[in-house]
Amino acid sequence: MSCRRHTDIALIDEQGPLPRRTLRTAVTARAAELASLGLRPGDRAVLCRPNGRRWVTDHLALAELGAVGVPLNAASAPDELRHAATDSGALLVLTAEGPGPPPPDSGPPRCSPVTDLTDIATIAYTSGTTGRPKGALQTRRAVRLGGENIARRLALGPDDTVLSPLPLAHTYGTNVLNAALSAGATLVLLTRFTEEAVAEALRRHRPSVLAGVPTMYRRLLAHAGLPLESVRCSLSAGQPAGEQLARAWQERSGAVFAEGWGMTELAGLASLTPADDPGHPGTAGPPVPGAEVRTGEDGELLVRGPFVTPGYLGSAEATAQVLTPGGELRTGDVGRVTDDGGVTVLDRLKDVILCGGYTVYPAEVERVISAHPSVAAVAVTAMPDAVRGEAPQAWIATAAEGAADEAAILAHCRAHLAPYKIPRRTTFLPELPTTAGGKVARGRLPR
Repeated sequence: MSCRRHTDIALIDEQGPLPRRTLRTAVTARAAELASLGLRPGDRAVLCRPNGRRWVTDHLALAELGAVGVPLNAASAPDELRHAATDSGALLVLTAEGPGPPPPDSGPPRCSPVTDLTDIATIAYTSGTTGRPKGALQTRRAVRLGGENIARRLALGPDDTVLSPLPLAHTYGTNVLNAALSAGATLVLLTRFTEEAVAEALRRHRPSVLAGVPTMYRRLLAHAGLPLESVRCSLSAGQPAGEQLARAWQERSGAVFAEGWGMTELAGLASLTPADDPGHPGTAGPPVPGAEVRTGEDGELLVRGPFVTPGYLGSAEATAQVLTPGGELRTGDVGRVTDDGGVTVLDRLKDVILCGGYTVYPAEVERVISAHPSVAAVAVTAMPDAVRGEAPQAWIATAAEGAADEAAILAHCRAHLAPYKIPRRTTFLPELPTTAGGKVARGRLPR
C-alpha cells in the first residue's frame, strides 16, 4: 500500500511509521528535558546521532527551545566531535547514548563574531579541506527558507511521500526533512544509502519524490529492476549532475530530474529546477525566491539573499574571505548565469585545471568517463605536466574487477572530449573515497 495516502504520518524510519501527533508530543517532551538540563535560547548543543526519529526529535526540540544545533555525522571521529563541541562552546552533546557534557579538550571555546546567537539556528561545520573545519552560521530564517523553497519548487503537499537516504547531519539532508515537514508530506528516511535499501523502500512505500546526490543516481542506474513507477520527481544536489546523467535518469524513471545548487554557507539551495518546468537537463534551474546570483571574477558565482551566512564562528578572517563588502557570498564555484536567470555550475574554482592555456573542468571529464558502462565511480584531479603546467588525471573504480582498462577509457574520452581534456594518467582503485553525503572526495585521493 502506498504511504502517500497516510497524511497523518510524518516520518517512516527503520522503527516504522511515526504519526504527526506522536512526533509533536515527543518534541515537546524532549524540549522540556533539554531545558531541565540547562539549555536556553542561544545555547549550543552538538547533535551526533544516526538518521532516524531521535535525530528529528532532537532537531525540532532544539528549534522549539531557540537553542543552536551543531549537527555532526554519527560516524564522526572523537577528535572531530571534540573540535566541534569546543569550537562552538556547546553545553551538551546529544548522541545515541543520550545527552551529556562535551568531551574534555585542552583549548577554550572560541568567541563568536556575532554577540547574540539567538537568531542562529545551526552551526554547520564545513568539511575542512583547507584546515580545521569552520562553523558556518545559519540563521533561523535561512533554515526555514531552505526547506520552504524546496517544498514550493517541487510542489510538495500532504499526498506526497519523499524518500531520502541523505544524512540528516548535512545541510542538504536537513533541507529535505524541513521541506517534507513544512509541506505536510511523509518522509521515508533511510539510515544510509545502498542500492538495495532504496529499491526496497521504493517497493514498500511507493514514494512520489526521491532525493539524492549524483553519485547515488549513477549507482541506481546500474541497479536493475528499480520500481520507479510512483516517482514523479527526483531531486539532485550536492554537486553538478550534468546533462548526460539527468537525461539518462529521466529516461529510466520517467520522472522530472530537478537539479539544485547550494552549499552550507547558504543554509540550502540558491537555485532549483521547478518540478513543473524542468527546462534544460544538466542545469541547476533558476534562483529560488530572494536569491540574486551573478558571476564575478574568474567566472565565480556570487550570491546575495536572506540565506547568506553571517559568517564563520570565531573567524573574522575566514568570514572576510567569503563575504564581499556588499554582502555577497563568494561561493567558490565556477558557473554561468543565462539571460533568463538559469544557473549552470561547472566545477569548484580551486579544482579547475589550467592545461597549456586551456581551462579544464574536472566535473566535465568525470561526467564523460562516468558514462562508460564499466565505470562505477570516477574523480579527476590535476597532475604536474612539464609542458602544459597541469594535466588531468583520472581515478576510476570499475563496476566489476577488470571490466575496463586504460585503453578502453581513453578511447571513450577521445570520442567525447577535446584532446587537452583527455586524462594523461588513469589509475584504477577498488573504490574511491566518499564524503558522508555520498560525494566522491577528490581531496582524499592518494597523491
